[in-house]
Amino acid sequence: MGLDMYLASLPRIDGMELKQLYLVDRNLAKWKEEGNELYQKVKGFVRHYEEFGREWDSIVTEIAYWRKANWLHHWFVTNVQEGNDDMFSYEVKRHHIAILYNNCEMILLNKVKPYDALPTMPGPYWGSTSYDFYYFHEIERSYTIFENLLKQPSFFDENILLYQASW
Repeated sequence: MGLDMYLASLPRIDGMELKQLYLVDRNLAKWKEEGNELYQKVKGFVRHYEEFGREWDSIVTEIAYWRKANWLHHWFVTNVQEGNDDMFSYEVKRHHIAILYNNCEMILLNKVKPYDALPTMPGPYWGSTSYDFYYFHEIERSYTIFENLLKQPSFFDENILLYQASW
């Protein structure tokens, strides 16, 4: 129980909207077997995963995972989700990642106070609201994640980046 947050990507495929991509992903095995037309469009993007004794195929790629980094969730709710604090997926654009990257950098360089740039947010089992070791560790880790995304010039042209939280 607690706040879990994910950045994931789906490939941008000509003629396919996000809803279709999700639908295909949920039906990959069945539609592969049937030779479904939509499966044929995505088959080059399918990846095989094995973890904890399970195997599955998906067109979704996990980019990052955070646990109880409530400051980051607060930022996404405010800047991407238009104040809707729910468990739906929201598209994250390159400029969102650039802003987060810059905010993390400003905090790490002591140019701004953490509570001014990326304030914490209380919530049920959402972790500490202190600006402590864990907060700064997650700021530094997030800075690296965002930097790596921004270093890939075609990433946002080729992928749809999504944020989702659950608690």
